[in-house]
Amino acid sequence: MEVSLRKEPLEFHQGKEDLSLLHISDVHLWFSTQVLIKIEHRIAQVQPQLIICTGDYFDLPVGAKNFAAFLKRIAAKIPVVLIAGNHDGLYGKKVLNKLFQIPNCHWVDHADYVFTSLKGFTYHFTHWKNKNEVVLETSSKKIVLIHNPEKIKDAHLTPSDHVILAGHLHGGQFIFFRTAKNNNFPGCLLYKNCSDRKQIQQSTLIVSRGLGDTFPFRFNCPKEVV
Repeated sequence: MEVSLRKEPLEFHQGKEDLSLLHISDVHLWFSTQVLIKIEHRIAQVQPQLIICTGDYFDLPVGAKNFAAFLKRIAAKIPVVLIAGNHDGLYGKKVLNKLFQIPNCHWVDHADYVFTSLKGFTYHFTHWKNKNEVVLETSSKKIVLIHNPEKIKDAHLTPSDHVILAGHLHGGQFIFFRTAKNNNFPGCLLYKNCSDRKQIQQSTLIVSRGLGDTFPFRFNCPKEVV
């Protein structure tokens, strides 16, 4: 099993920025840690300034333990911004708390995180449910994290929601082709945001196809980091 690297360029600050983010989602760990080793290889290749994680890290309690060890290793070198997914709460707070106390990991489910790049530009990371509470400086950019992009309400978007990062849909797991609107077929028949990337009003939505599946069947839909 390979882990693909999908590149999604964004133009900020009139081309003066060179910030590199790595987006990880939907790892769905059971017992094996092989996928974590491959993610670490991609991190070493990209050398991002920041790592973003959008939920569903484990499907068994032992997976939470293994993902916590992974976070400790990567967060010792690179800041990590995270939100929880729907699978992460299946075994209660005691299991999920293994992830909450790791240094240099910033959970934005309840508290936002402000990051300044090497070029001096500021980015405000927030959860979808809290995004309207954010007051930005003129030069700041807002990056909104949500696990399930189907919960995005177009009417609730504002011009300051510059980028939205999501996961959950796994690309539909079977991709026969992409539609004229760049949606993944047939997943888009069930999910309106089953797409790698789309523009919703003034916001750019980027959806990870993820790294693991509770039911491990995929076609033309490689496991990836973005």
